[in-house]
Amino acid sequence: MFIDIDQPKEKCEKNYSRWNELPDLLLEKVFSYLTIKERYYASCVCRNWHRTFYLPYVWRQFILEDHTLTRSKFNYYLGWQYVLDHLRTSLCLQTIGKNIKKLIIKPMLNFSNLYEFMNIMSWFIEQHVENDPMKMGVGSNILYLKFTFPCNMTTRDDIESVRLFGTGGKLLAGLKRLMGNFPKLQTLELIDLMLEPCEAQFLLDEVCQTCCLTLRKLSLINVTKTPYQVLHVGVFLNLFELHISPQNLGDDLVELLGFTHLKHLHIVQNRYTTDEGFVKPIMSASWKKVRSMNKGLGVHLEVESNKFKTVVWQEGAPVRSILYDSPHIGAKVDVLMNTIDYFKQELRTYGHLNIPRFHMPKQFCERNDENFLMLVRSCKFLSTLVITEKISTSTVLLLAYSGRNLKWLHVRGNAVVQKCDWPKSPEWSEEFYSWLKFNSSSYELVEKEVSQMFGYNWKFLRDKAFKMLEVNLHDY
Repeated sequence: MFIDIDQPKEKCEKNYSRWNELPDLLLEKVFSYLTIKERYYASCVCRNWHRTFYLPYVWRQFILEDHTLTRSKFNYYLGWQYVLDHLRTSLCLQTIGKNIKKLIIKPMLNFSNLYEFMNIMSWFIEQHVENDPMKMGVGSNILYLKFTFPCNMTTRDDIESVRLFGTGGKLLAGLKRLMGNFPKLQTLELIDLMLEPCEAQFLLDEVCQTCCLTLRKLSLINVTKTPYQVLHVGVFLNLFELHISPQNLGDDLVELLGFTHLKHLHIVQNRYTTDEGFVKPIMSASWKKVRSMNKGLGVHLEVESNKFKTVVWQEGAPVRSILYDSPHIGAKVDVLMNTIDYFKQELRTYGHLNIPRFHMPKQFCERNDENFLMLVRSCKFLSTLVITEKISTSTVLLLAYSGRNLKWLHVRGNAVVQKCDWPKSPEWSEEFYSWLKFNSSSYELVEKEVSQMFGYNWKFLRDKAFKMLEVNLHDY
């Protein structure tokens, strides 16, 4: 800004922003996106921001990481280390502990800090309950708990290999104690614990006692490395959504789910899940019993992995969706044929997410254009299809035209070939084939025709938009 030195001082005053006068609703939202350290620095700016630091919504979500509430301490053998500051942790929990509704414990390599934090928080909760049960204290409003264990102990120099280790002992005891102190818990996520079966047998004892009627969503991903069914899940009668690994399912557990109000069963396989060769699928007879007792249940098969992994087929299950989230898993002919054979009467969603990192053939006879069209024609209730592989513009038109209930067609535009490479079928008239060849000659014409068929403005997805794509598996 140019300032004339000859002007009076009162005319040379600078114009300052008025961020300190933002309404509390906006300030709370801004502060909620900051880390604890960033919130503290922001609170030192002005009085209004200092007051915002203590507002309830700011501390609605609390994320615990390796350096959260720690101080540096010198170790003669290991050098400077970050250790949990007990005084700072106590003051923090006493001040904002009652405002926390969502507690997320990210993978922490410092197990000592993790153990101490869980014990301190459990102690505060237990003290409030003993002294004044009616008073709202630390952790009394927590509705969501997510705990992820860093089971992969590979070094940074050896990122390709996988060395799996599970939790247990005092760390597991601290986690169980913490979970048992949240009576209002509605969502619980335990990720990659990799327990021994003898330890997994008592994992949810405390949760069953306090939250058997309140829990609505439960995620048990890789609770054990070896096959073991966690029967505690059948105790939560009001459970609405369950995410579980295939090695933690079993015939007895599936039959117990028939007596609950469960609506969405997600069978999830990630990078650390036991290979499908060691996991037996649920028997068709068990799925048949569940269908008769819980007619609204829908099963979702999901694979999330950086390497190739095949899905564990659940023949006879009411599968509503099959979704792959991996750069190395593409559509295979045998997989699509199994999908049609097993689930064509109930499948609603099928797709591959992520940007592919495998070879995609250019020739029409080697691609999956015909297989995708067969999937759409065979699965009459299919409403969502996600395609990341190479197909032609004419295939996109045929998919939109042939899908009876197809409404959401997500196609990665960078992989679409602008061409009509389909030979004329005896079922097609000359007029239809001419329409197909003409409209597949440009991306704009394809988008226009598909938009008319679907009834909304349909577009090809660029890679950035495709990476951010979220598929609603419960909308059917």
